[in-house]
Amino acid sequence: MSSISLFSYAIIVGIMLGLYYALMGLGLNIVFGVVRMINVAHGDLIMLGSYLAYYLLVYFGVKDEISLIISFPMFFLLGIAIYFAFVPKLQSSNDPEMNSFVLFFGLSLAIEAISFIIFGSFYHALPSSALWGGSFSLFGFGTPHTYIALAIISSIVLFITYIYLNKTRLGKSVRALIQNRDQAVSFGINPTLTALIAFAFGFGVAGMAGTIGPYVFGSVYPSMGDFITVIAFTIVVIGALGNPLSTIIGGLVFGVFYQFLEVYLPGLSLAITFFILLAIIVVRPGGILGGAQREV
Repeated sequence: MSSISLFSYAIIVGIMLGLYYALMGLGLNIVFGVVRMINVAHGDLIMLGSYLAYYLLVYFGVKDEISLIISFPMFFLLGIAIYFAFVPKLQSSNDPEMNSFVLFFGLSLAIEAISFIIFGSFYHALPSSALWGGSFSLFGFGTPHTYIALAIISSIVLFITYIYLNKTRLGKSVRALIQNRDQAVSFGINPTLTALIAFAFGFGVAGMAGTIGPYVFGSVYPSMGDFITVIAFTIVVIGALGNPLSTIIGGLVFGVFYQFLEVYLPGLSLAITFFILLAIIVVRPGGILGGAQREV
């Protein structure tokens, strides 16, 4: 196999998976943008979305395309419940950032513990036939059709999010709130309603990412949330924390770079990727697009 074919394969697969990684980090960035709180339980939401897809498939024969649609309203409502239960109290506290970190960390531990009780410690995999089974040859390498499905589904959700944030009145209010809360309020934007919907939207997107997550991570298990949260945070930081659409750049960069390492240095791929994260934090703390999007 020629080096050019290997290089091309790494780029194309990296882009396909990178679109999913962007979807995976999108909800985390939206939630941070509207309430300035890092949801360290984000990976656990994705884990729950994966279990939802698994049990819908096993017990009801529901394909992942349908699970994807079902998951959004369920996690949207969960986001509304969590917002009203915790966010107003956190925002009125003396140290909302630290208190939110502790609270979401505790929420993460609770979700993981409950998941172990309900689902057990077993690893469950979704059959590839549930999402475009089979494979095709890409530069001589067998490549699952699921990669194409992941890229298409992720692109659709990312495009819908772009329309929501840039073409709708509510989405523009979200962007205004992210950029300057006080100024947004002075222009008549309802900060509570805007933040509530955006917060819940972030949860809904996380649930959708979870339904197709097992095709990237191989299986679903209760403790996978911690690992996913770290990856999602890496993607968000690479793009720009607080700039939701920059997550697309972060996901693509992470996906391509990680795939290159998987091809050429598979044993060190994850470790080197996180070293790159540290380098970006040191050299450009705001991310690749940090400070680029500051006007509505």
